[in-house]
Amino acid sequence: MRHLRLVGLALLVTIVAASSASAQRPRARSASSSEKSVWEIGVDAALSLGLDSPRANVLSIPVGSLRAGYFASDVFEIEPFFSLNNFSGQGQTSATAYNIGVGGLYHFSPERTKSQVYVRPFLDLVGASGGGTSKSNVGIGVGVGMKWPELNGRMAWRGEANFMSINSRASLNVLWGVSFFTR
Repeated sequence: MRHLRLVGLALLVTIVAASSASAQRPRARSASSSEKSVWEIGVDAALSLGLDSPRANVLSIPVGSLRAGYFASDVFEIEPFFSLNNFSGQGQTSATAYNIGVGGLYHFSPERTKSQVYVRPFLDLVGASGGGTSKSNVGIGVGVGMKWPELNGRMAWRGEANFMSINSRASLNVLWGVSFFTR
């Protein structure tokens, strides 16, 4: 039940942040020059270093997660992300792990055609099932990253380092990815 409350709270905070950010967005000057929504679609490779004992390290290449961010304003982006992994072997019980979350990227510059630094607080629902059992936990974290644009802002390389905590277990994570933008 606690997890449902945390997920509900995360959704509420995201909706309020998006509403206030879009309320601050300048409106189109006329009906003919309507403003287009910008989306950032991307994938990330990931390296996770466990900080607790026993330590667990995970490397996900080429794709650790899939993400789709919506720019609610020139500097604020709401970004849901998702990953799904299935592990199986001959004569072994298969296991499935999933990760569903939402982050709020604050960019320190509105200019997408130049390198820009961002911070990304996020909530994450992590779960696994296998061998007749299933379990899920809610995590919270914060990351700092940078985007390096290419192709006149239509694509960008993206690097991020973040800290995440799930049920008193902590990890440092490094993400490296590529993003494509709709204009």
